Formats: sequence, structure tokens, C-alpha cells
Amino acid sequence: MSDNYEMTCQELDAITSSYLSKLEEYMQMCNETANHFQQGFLDLAHAKYTMGTRTISRYSYDSRMKASLKVEIENDLVCVMNDNKEKEEQVEGLRNRHQKEQIQSKDDNKDQSNDTKKKNKDPLYWFGLLVSPSLRTSQKHFSLATERLIDQVNRIKELRELEIKYKELMEKKEK
Repeated sequence: MSDNYEMTCQELDAITSSYLSKLEEYMQMCNETANHFQQGFLDLAHAKYTMGTRTISRYSYDSRMKASLKVEIENDLVCVMNDNKEKEEQVEGLRNRHQKEQIQSKDDNKDQSNDTKKKNKDPLYWFGLLVSPSLRTSQKHFSLATERLIDQVNRIKELRELEIKYKELMEKKEK
């Protein structure tokens, strides 16, 4: 009985230390995410100031906009971020598979037009061809913040799992 009790206590100690270290990591992630959002909004405000309030407004958005990132939940444990750009490139590669018989010059022209189409899918081009560098950095900060949010969600799931294990061990210890 005492060996089982001691093993349970050691497992509780290990789970507690693991929980506290993951909680510290989570808090650091929260601070980093807040900093990315803060810097993103500051850069966006600077871009709006330099480019003009009419250039960057809700009227500048494309009405056909689609999400460039999607989050998928796999096995109720891990959130994964999918980049839609990779899927579009794969689809285009499949479409061009049977065009080997065409003349090389036509392929070169299509490659150039595909490159311009890919570049124009970037939401920054909704605001013009020469956008402010602050708008570019703002976009980078917001995408980094999104990635950090996914990491935070994963960390929360890990913390919840540790809480469940801790409660189970506490019930086992009390018996």
C-alpha cells in the first residue's frame, strides 16, 4: 500500500511540475501574441497614416476574399494550420499535367501569367501595387500572432489533459 501511495505521490509531483512549466510557456506565448497584435495594429495605423485614410478602409477589400489560412483540429488534441496557397499550387500543377504536347513558348507565357496571378492573390495588392512597408510588416505581425494563437490552443489542451490526470491521481491517492 505504501509503495503504491508513494508512486502516486511521485506521479502527482511530476504532473504538477509539468503543468507549471507548460503554464509558464503558455503565459510567454500570450505575451508574445499580445506584442505581435500590438505591433501589427501600430504598423497598420502607420500605414493608414502614410497611405491615406481612403486607401486603407473597408471599401478597399475585395468582396470575393477567401481565407488564406485554415485551422483543422485533428484527434481532439492538436490544431494544425493549413496554408491554402500550397493547395492552390498543387491544383494548378494537376491542371497543367496534360499540356506537355504544347509548344514551349506557350508554356513560358502561361508560367508568367500564373506568376502574376499568384502574386495578385496576396491581400496586400487590394490596396495598390506599391503598398507601404508598414502594411507589409503589419501583415507579418498578424500572421505570426495567428500562428502563436494556434500554439496557445494546443498548450491549453495539454494543460487540460494534465488537469484530468491530476484529478484521477488525486482520487486514486484518497482511496
